[in-house]
Amino acid sequence: MTFAILAAGEGSRLEGEGILTPKPLIEVAGECLLDRLVRIFSSHGADRIVIVINSRSALVRNRVEALSLRYPCIRYVVADTPSSMHSLWAMRALLQDETFVLTTVDTIFREDDFARYLREGNFAVTPFVDDEKPLWVDVDADGRITAFRDDGPCPYVSAGIYRITPDMMQVLADCMERGESRMRNFQRAILQAGIPVKAFPMERVYDIDHREDIAKAERFLSRDILFVLRDKRFCKGRNDDDAIARSVGECLQSQGYDVTFTDEDELTPSMLQSTWHSVLSMARSRKALDILRDCLTPVINAPEAVINVSRRRDDRATAPCWVKRNGYTQHPLDVVFAQTEDERLRAIAEMHSRGIHDIVCQHHYKGREVKFYGILGHLFHPSDLPALQAAAESAANAAGLVVYGGDAILLCDSPQTTSDIAVIDLNDWPSFSPCRKEAATHISHYAIHQE
Repeated sequence: MTFAILAAGEGSRLEGEGILTPKPLIEVAGECLLDRLVRIFSSHGADRIVIVINSRSALVRNRVEALSLRYPCIRYVVADTPSSMHSLWAMRALLQDETFVLTTVDTIFREDDFARYLREGNFAVTPFVDDEKPLWVDVDADGRITAFRDDGPCPYVSAGIYRITPDMMQVLADCMERGESRMRNFQRAILQAGIPVKAFPMERVYDIDHREDIAKAERFLSRDILFVLRDKRFCKGRNDDDAIARSVGECLQSQGYDVTFTDEDELTPSMLQSTWHSVLSMARSRKALDILRDCLTPVINAPEAVINVSRRRDDRATAPCWVKRNGYTQHPLDVVFAQTEDERLRAIAEMHSRGIHDIVCQHHYKGREVKFYGILGHLFHPSDLPALQAAAESAANAAGLVVYGGDAILLCDSPQTTSDIAVIDLNDWPSFSPCRKEAATHISHYAIHQE
């Protein structure tokens, strides 16, 4: 099998951000981009790996020659070209009129995704958009590509991995003769020539165009996940918290991820210097949340969202009402139902005597109380009340929560709209006790696939 690598670009955007290493030699997860592709291609039975480089970097040329000693299947050509399309044309003599897989040197993909692509794919596409000027891709019901567009949105964008056939190379020759100058115009010409091209969706593909892309790619490739457990003082049932954490951890481990658990009181800034694919956090202490604010990896739930989760203040609420400690319940008397005004004042005074001064009085709603559990875009329980789902998602989105639960009052027997629902409590990382297995599956999927 033949592979081809486009490595003749300038990397001008990276250079403008102070990265002077030639793009093919930039390291991601401890391996330079060129080495990584050659290793992967070789592991998938490469008979020939053709590389095009420019004449301006002796370092890249030296690296290619060193790789050639280890991988005798490497061939390379030196060409200073104005575009990827011209670079491909410069390689044509070494490709020997056969089908080959082409990619740019800075394409970052998961190796299991790539293995499936080699078995099934023509042109790789992805629903993940992380490019300033993506090439949008339309597909039909059979997965065939119908159009390449400069303007979106479309279901996919080009992922920069192509299976090029001899008839496509003839189209390239025609493009060169017409004076075309962009790779995307070559792809459009392939469709115009009537050559069928099947799209192969890949989960995510990153290009290294900016300094920040390096960190994104390293997180993407990492198989390490940090799980920060909640201290028992912030929950009524630590066993329930441990159960959902354990279930999520088992789901992640079954998919090849390594999960490190730590209590929030043991969290240190040095732990966040590692490249974590994701950080899951039940933490509620201000110390832990302040540490997590500086985490470069997205945190589920974000510290700001946890801080936002406080009971809605309603200073006009009078008895009968609920007197509650604002924030998280840590004591049986942190939530008190006051039938009369005297009971309301006594409950407030009792909290003051325990040093609690951030107190909320909530209106007492009449109706059926239900607990709900969800993760961004999916309410697990209960699953038969669309109005509750809308109300719960609205409350979670307002706080910024991804993993959430809470309590709501159904103000009528058959709620139809959010006005028929009163969300009275919202929590981050609830127990999910009625739907723990389903929740763990969805949470682990989000942790793996989130941006």
